[in-house]
Amino acid sequence: MTASTIPPHEQSDNTESRAHTPPDWWDHHRPITSDEYSDMALMLGALSILTFWMFGLGIFLGAAAIGTALAARRPDTPRHDPGDNTAGVVGILTGIAGIAFGAVFLTAALPHL
Repeated sequence: MTASTIPPHEQSDNTESRAHTPPDWWDHHRPITSDEYSDMALMLGALSILTFWMFGLGIFLGAAAIGTALAARRPDTPRHDPGDNTAGVVGILTGIAGIAFGAVFLTAALPHL
């Protein structure tokens, strides 16, 4: 029989019990911070630009990006820096771009359907 090359602390038959602590992002009772809202707004805005051709999905995602970016700018959002005026600006801009691209596509495509 060959010896195992897996170190003893990584073997599945290790009987040491450690307390399981979930990662910080798994805490559902923690409020969403301003930085997280800004990141969500950027992602939704980027998706709205990528999906502008999907007959309204880009417009919907753009509106969601603008709403999320405005939530990042609210003064009562946790960890919001009152001196930071850039929170959510990129999300607002990408959301507006996604709505504009979607509206132009819809006005160009609808007469041909």
